[in-house]
Amino acid sequence: MIARELISSVPALHPSDTGTKALRLMSEYHLTQLPMVADNKYLALVAEDDILDMDNPEATLESMENTGTRPAIMEYAHFYEALKLFHDFKLFVLPIVSREGTYLGIITKDSLLDALAGFNAVKEPGGVLAFEVDPRDYALSEIARIAESNDVTLLSVNTITIPSTGKLEVILKTNRQELQSLIATFERFNYNIKYVFSEEPEEELLKKNYDLLMNYISM
Repeated sequence: MIARELISSVPALHPSDTGTKALRLMSEYHLTQLPMVADNKYLALVAEDDILDMDNPEATLESMENTGTRPAIMEYAHFYEALKLFHDFKLFVLPIVSREGTYLGIITKDSLLDALAGFNAVKEPGGVLAFEVDPRDYALSEIARIAESNDVTLLSVNTITIPSTGKLEVILKTNRQELQSLIATFERFNYNIKYVFSEEPEEELLKKNYDLLMNYISM
């Protein structure tokens, strides 16, 4: 997924806008940052705090002191790069520009979060399990083979380096709710299972709630 696919329909500010109008737009769209644009060129990222620091909120934005920060992302950049910029600059929105420098729109934190959720199959039903391995022992082909041998499809695979040990934490999102056989196979191959989250099938959840209700009534 690339940056231009995440553009949100939020209006930009203009140098002739007043601080009051900027605050109104930010409130309307529930944002604390908006880009300032003139002649389709991205000029600056205006923050709510910048406006509140103005001596006169009815003054135009062009009279506001420039903060010097102008984060942006190219339209064909991968959304991982957008995620890095959001983190590095503590952003709530990220302007998108073309190769020619034309302003195209913004990515909001909410749209980025939705993309990240989709990319990691968060919305798909299924269980999650994680284990730790030494980096030299990490082999995605073997992990996929073990999952396949248990009739489990891996919807997403993520790795995180644990600073204290240098090991990799491997997080698997699967298409299966029941993971006991998969866990047993990983343990047989000496994988150290760290945690498991498995959703209960709806019928089992209903039965559990029914049993709790019956117990309450019989008290």
